[in-house]
Amino acid sequence: MVQAAPRFEAQSETFELVARLQGGELSLLINRYASNEPVLDADVEVEAGGHKAKAPFHADLGDYAVDDKAMLDALGAPGDHAVVVTILAGADTDLLDGTLVIPAAAAAHDTGHPEMFDRFAKAWPLIAVLAIVLLITVFMIRRKRSRQAVIGAATTALLVSLSLLRPPLVQAGPGAHGPNGEHLDAPAAVNAGGLARLADGSVNVPMLAQRRMEIRTQMATESEAAATVELPGRIVMDPNASGRVQAVHGGRIEAGPRGLPVAGQAVRQGDVLAYVRHHAEPYALANQQAQLAELRTARELAAERVTRLQSLEGTVPRKEIDAARAELQSFTAREKSIGASLAARETLVAPVSGVIARADAVLGQIVDARETLFEVIDPARMLVEATTADPALPARLATARLQSVPGVSLQLLGAARTLREGVLPLTFRAAADKAGTAMPLAIGQPVVVVAALNERSKGIVLPAQAIVRNAANEPVVWIKSGAERYLPQPVRYRALDATTVLVTQGLGADNRVVVQGAPLIAQIR
Repeated sequence: MVQAAPRFEAQSETFELVARLQGGELSLLINRYASNEPVLDADVEVEAGGHKAKAPFHADLGDYAVDDKAMLDALGAPGDHAVVVTILAGADTDLLDGTLVIPAAAAAHDTGHPEMFDRFAKAWPLIAVLAIVLLITVFMIRRKRSRQAVIGAATTALLVSLSLLRPPLVQAGPGAHGPNGEHLDAPAAVNAGGLARLADGSVNVPMLAQRRMEIRTQMATESEAAATVELPGRIVMDPNASGRVQAVHGGRIEAGPRGLPVAGQAVRQGDVLAYVRHHAEPYALANQQAQLAELRTARELAAERVTRLQSLEGTVPRKEIDAARAELQSFTAREKSIGASLAARETLVAPVSGVIARADAVLGQIVDARETLFEVIDPARMLVEATTADPALPARLATARLQSVPGVSLQLLGAARTLREGVLPLTFRAAADKAGTAMPLAIGQPVVVVAALNERSKGIVLPAQAIVRNAANEPVVWIKSGAERYLPQPVRYRALDATTVLVTQGLGADNRVVVQGAPLIAQIR
C-alpha cells in the first residue's frame, strides 16, 4: 500500500488549518474556526527546520503553498518536524503550530523512486532460484533430458524475476492537480483524505470538499427561548376583505363588458364580472306574454281615450281627463315592467377589491340559484384557523409564526367558545413582515402554526436546516470534531418559528454545529 501524503492539523480560537506535504510543496488550507469560512488572500508565513518562508495564496484552489527548497528538504527528512504558521487576515493575527511526522517510507519516496530498490531487495531470492534453474537446465541438457520442459521452466522463472524489476508507472508532471485538488504527481493512497463514512459513523470531508459544499458551522451557546407548541391549521378568507359572487336566480352565463374573469385576475369593487340571463318555464313564459299583450291593448285604448277627452276639454270635467292620463301611465309602466321581465338578466359584480381566487363560470353555462361562481380575496389580508384540544391554551399564547413559511407573522384574534369536532378553533390574522409584499399563501392551504408560549425554556438556538434525519429516522446534528471530521449527534428539539429551532437535549456548549450543508454531509456513504 502506498503511504498517504504527510499532513498535520492546527487550530486556535480564530483559525483552523490543514497542511499537506506533497507535489514538491507544503500546501495549507485555512478556515475560520467558528464559522468554517475560507480564509482567502491572507499573509501567511511558515517557519520550520530553522527556515522561514512566505506561503503565497493560490486562487485556483484557495490554498497557500510553500515551495522553498531548503525548507522542503528539511521537512522531507524522516522524523518529527515542528512547524509554526503565522496568519495575518485583516484585523486578525494568530500563530498556529503543529508537528509534521515524516516516516522513513515517505522520506524515501520523496528522494526519487525507492520502490526500485525495494524490488531489487525482494527479488534476490528469485534471482538465486533462477540461477539454480539455469544450472539444472545445463545439467539436464548434458544428460539429454526433455529440453522443452526445462527451457519452459527457466523462461517462467526469468519472466517472474523481470516483472519484479519492472520500473513503476509514469506519474503526472510536478504541480499537476486533480478534480479534488489532489496533486497528481503524488502517490495514490487508499482513500487518503477522501469523502468517506467511517466505521464509527463519523464522516471524513476534505477541506476542499467542504468549500465546494459550502459547509458552515456555528458555536453552540446555551440561551433561553420561549416554549412553543405546534398547532394544525389552514388558511381561510377574511370575511371583511373577501367575498363570494353567487347567482340569486338560475339562468345562463353571459360575458361581462371585459369578458369573463379568470383566477388570479385583479378586480376592483363594483366591476361587472358576468351576467346571468334568466329563462322562465314555457307555461310561465306564455302567461307573461299573454299578460303583456293584454297590457299593450289596454294601454292603446287608454291612450285613445286620453286623446278624445283632451279634444273635448272645456266640456268634459277636468278630473275625468286627469283620471284617463293616470290610467294611461299605469298601463305603460306595467307593460314596461312585464316586457323587461321577459329578457331579464342579473348583473354579477365584485363585492370587494382584490384578486379572483376562484372562477367557476364559462359562457353558456346553466347555473342554479345560490351557486358560487366567483370568490374575490385581498391577498394581503388572510386568516389562519388553527385547532387545539386545550381550552386553556389561548391564554398562554404570546406570538405565533407559520412553520416553513418565512416572512409571515400571525396575530391571535380570538378563540371560539364551542368545540367543533372535539377541538377548539383559534383564529389568527396573517400579515407579511414587509409591507406591500404578497404572502405565499392560498385559501384552504394546510399549515402548521408554531405558537410561542409565555413560558421560557433553556436550549441552543439553531437554524432549522441544521436538523437532519439519520438512517433510523432520528433527528441529528453534525458536529465538527476536527478539521476534516464530522460526528452525528442525536438531539431533541422544538421549533421556534419557520427558520429556527431550539435544541433542548444532545448538545453541549462550545460544540461546532453544522448550520449549512448538513443534508449534504448526511448523504455521504
